[in-house]
Amino acid sequence: MLSEKLTKASIAVAENDDQTAFQELFRHFFPGMLSFAASYMKNRMMAEEVVEDVFVKLWENRKMLPAIRNLNYYLYVATKHAALNALKKDKSQDVIAPIDDLEEETLRFNRTPEDVMISEQTLKEIEAIVNSLPGRCRLIFRLVKEEGLRYREVAELLNISEKTVENQMTIAIRKLTARTVHLISLRNAR
Repeated sequence: MLSEKLTKASIAVAENDDQTAFQELFRHFFPGMLSFAASYMKNRMMAEEVVEDVFVKLWENRKMLPAIRNLNYYLYVATKHAALNALKKDKSQDVIAPIDDLEEETLRFNRTPEDVMISEQTLKEIEAIVNSLPGRCRLIFRLVKEEGLRYREVAELLNISEKTVENQMTIAIRKLTARTVHLISLRNAR
């Protein structure tokens, strides 16, 4: 679900053509959508163009925003379709980038308010643990935990079964828990 602030911004865009509110939505969703588009494409600039096109269409159809139940999911589905369409048009991009080969920066998503409260060092350690996950596992984890998508929604986005999402989340949580416990024990030993 969207935060109250983003919900208000969405309404302001739809009802008042509020460009500042639209920029707020853009700043919030762009990083995650870019990472997601980049998981389909090897060319980061092309991924940026795809996401920007999704936002242009969102602005053009802004009056429909109140009818969208889950804006987060809607934007990711739109990004997926736009990325696949761009790949079809551009024959030089005939290979989808394998998720496991993506750079850490490519899979960086938005930070939540809780992240602000965590020390910078702890946040870096958590980020390193998340980035140590295999690519697909990391992408699924971020879509569920950071973007708030449901298992069913992630499964539909990635064309995999809900059970696969569930299994990948279990793997991610086990690895994160084990690494976190290890870090805590190292800190306590100091």
